[in-house]
Amino acid sequence: MLLPILHALLFGLLLQQTAAADGEAASLARRLSGVWKAEETRTPRSTELDAKVFGPGAVDVRNVTLTVQPSGEATFRLAKAVVGRNGRRYAPSVVEATLTIGNPVSSTAERLSPTVTVVKAEERYLDGDHERWPIEGARVSITVMNPTAAELEFRFDTKDGRDSFGTQLKRRPGGPPTR
Repeated sequence: MLLPILHALLFGLLLQQTAAADGEAASLARRLSGVWKAEETRTPRSTELDAKVFGPGAVDVRNVTLTVQPSGEATFRLAKAVVGRNGRRYAPSVVEATLTIGNPVSSTAERLSPTVTVVKAEERYLDGDHERWPIEGARVSITVMNPTAAELEFRFDTKDGRDSFGTQLKRRPGGPPTR
């Protein structure tokens, strides 16, 4: 008689913890829903070869956008190109990844980090033959100071390290209200 009671108590307690964790991830995803954007990054290209190929004063340009749905589904987009001094764009490409934001949500020192799963990632070249390349083994992490923050830390890593970076994203105006 005691064993079924203990089993019911323990199993019920585990179900409550799982439900609480599910609620925490869903709540965080709802609060993060909207469009997040990093400031455009411009990095000078300064080798002799860069000057010969792209002209003097060329820069690498990177634009990062993260769109989060209340369901926890998200899309990450990295647009990049080399831009010459005269404004001509060379080798434009887009890295896009489909993400899922979910459990567990870890918290340390007033920071929240949900588990982010990369469902699919690929790079598309926008000139030439418009080649597409899958990106296997990509990882994404998101960290926020609190669920109502207007900024978050975003990290994108690839298996070989190419195009890996971290940046701060800010909520774009017109997104859902932060409560």
